[in-house]
This record gives sequence, structure tokens and C-alpha cells, in this order.
Amino acid sequence: NSENSKNLTADGRRRLQILKDIADPNHYYSKFSTGNSQTLPTDDPEKVGMIREALLCFHKRHYRPEKMTVVIAGPQSIETLEQWVGDRYSAIEAKPSTSINGADETKMSEIEALIAEAAKDAPPYSFDEDAPPYNPAFKASLLKTQQELEGDSPWPVLLTTKPLRSMRKLNMMFSIPSARKTPDQSPSTMLSHLLGHEGVGSAFATLQNNGLLSSLSAGARVSAPDFTLFQIDMGLTKEGEEQWEEVASIIFAYCRLLQEKARAERDNVNFSPENGSLKRSWKEMSELDKIFFNETSPGGAYAYAPNICSRVIAYGTKECLSAGSMLSENEDTFPMNDFVDFVDLFIPENCIVERCSEGAYEEMEEKT
Repeated sequence: NSENSKNLTADGRRRLQILKDIADPNHYYSKFSTGNSQTLPTDDPEKVGMIREALLCFHKRHYRPEKMTVVIAGPQSIETLEQWVGDRYSAIEAKPSTSINGADETKMSEIEALIAEAAKDAPPYSFDEDAPPYNPAFKASLLKTQQELEGDSPWPVLLTTKPLRSMRKLNMMFSIPSARKTPDQSPSTMLSHLLGHEGVGSAFATLQNNGLLSSLSAGARVSAPDFTLFQIDMGLTKEGEEQWEEVASIIFAYCRLLQEKARAERDNVNFSPENGSLKRSWKEMSELDKIFFNETSPGGAYAYAPNICSRVIAYGTKECLSAGSMLSENEDTFPMNDFVDFVDLFIPENCIVERCSEGAYEEMEEKT
């Protein structure tokens, strides 16, 4: 309850919950991130007992030696660290399979059955599991609006949020497939590079030169096993907030330019290499990533160990350090077909636009 209380005044958490509220209620992403005294009541002695039983059943099902990943980081030698792990963890005994793990579901208690059913919500996550099918949390069929009732598309979806601290933000979010199984050949990495570019000819440069933008970043807001929510986060000037529709239009125009360029380069139709190519950009990205991988120190052990632990689960022990660093990528390995498929999703019919400022909220209230 204390954790949730502090989140009530955090703009990021408040905006996250609004986003979850428009997600598919049957999708795990829609679930509440933190609980409180209302979602986990403790006044009723009977319910307190159920909570304890549920906690024990959850632990029994999920906290098992075969599901554990251990990472130890320190200045000692590999041999010493390995011995420490062996001495301490070899004493953990594997638990025999019980009804909670599916040996005999007919003998499950009500709480055990509840825990087993809840576990089905989670998509495959580990590196040794098959990738789940694309399953975005945001679907047009769930967004019932007046425009839809009148026969028009509900997209792009417009959210207007009121921040607690002063800001003028415009976010554009697109649901795209997950690339967690191919971190070195992720089209979303290339899209982040191109949409976040600040050089001549970029969307940012155009908007900044017109006094509409103060900052722009692009990348995955949600990286789930079954979908990615790609976000273009923009800080607006006062003039930019007044012309936010023009800002969004320029971003959409830049996305259309990427779509046309990708198709022209893929099909070699009206393609001019001297004007720059996506393959060349991919090569430059891979070379920079290799330099970053080779020259960057691991940092403090306190943060390094849990980071590597999560990467072992996602990518396995062989690639936990290098996944996403594009060490084997070059100009010829650019995933052109996948890039075309991904960039084709950067359209108004697949976009959630969020305006976040006090002025935007007041404007919305006046209209309603």
C-alpha cells in the first residue's frame, strides 16, 4: 500500500495506468502494477488466511531450483566465484513434482487451481521457449468511441493527460511485433535510430528549426514477449503545443518517407544509393555498437549482476553479454523484409497519441 501511495504522485505511473486502462482487459499488460489496501484486503481473518495460502502456493509453484538463475559478480577469479556458487547452491535439493505442478490437477485445492490458472496469463519468456504469436495489448475493436459509432475509425487514439509537474509532451505510440528472439536483427532498433536522429533532414531538425520541439527520443516503451509498444517522446515548445497536430503530421510524413524508401531499396525501384541507404545506416549502427561493446566497462557489481541475470533468462548463457550488440552484423545482414513489415505499422490506424500538459487538459475540458 505504501508503494502504491507514493506512485499516486508520480506522473510516469499515473500515465502508465491510463495506458493500461485502454488495453485489452484480457491481456496481461492491462493488469494493475502495484496493489493497495483495497486490492489486497486484510481486515477479514478468513481472507488473511487465503492470502497466506495463495502466497505459499505461488511460491511452491514458481520458486523451484530448476527455474532459478544465479549470477555472481566480483573481483575474484572465475574459479573462486564458481566454487562459492557450488558450495552454497549445491545444497538446494530439487523438490518432487506435486499436484501444483500438474502431476494431478484433479487433486488441486481451490487456491492451487487459482494459481495454476493465473500462470497461464504469462506468455513464454525464457530463451529456450518458442516465441509467442504477435498479440498486441491495444486493439481497435476494444476502443468504442463516438467516431466508431458513426462509422469512422477510432484511430489514431487521442489521450489527454494532466501532469502534476509542469511539462508539455506529445507521445506517439505504435504496437509492433516483439523482436526479443532476434535482438541483433531487430527492426525496432533501426527505427529507434532513424526516428530519433537529430541531424540534417531528420524529423527532429525540421520541427526544431520551426520552433516546435525542444527534445525527441524514440524507442521501445514496452518490450514484451508478444508485442512491443514503440514510443516517440517529444518535448514541445509553447508554439509546438499550439500546433501539436502539425507536429504529429510531420512525424507521420517522416514515417511514410521511411516506408517508401524501404520499399524502393528492397525492390530496387527508383532507388538512389547516393542519397543514402538503409543498409549503410545498418552497417554504421553495427560498427558503433561493436565499439561501444568493446570499450564500455561493466560498471558496479550491484547493478551488473541483476542485469546479467535477467539477460541470461532472455538470451541464455552464450549470448547474455553480447545480445543486442550486433557483433556479427554488417551491411549484408540488414533484415529488409522485416523492416518493411515493421515500418508499415507506423500509420495513424495503429497509433496512440498522448498529449500531456495542463494546457492540453484544459483545452480538452473546454471541448467536452
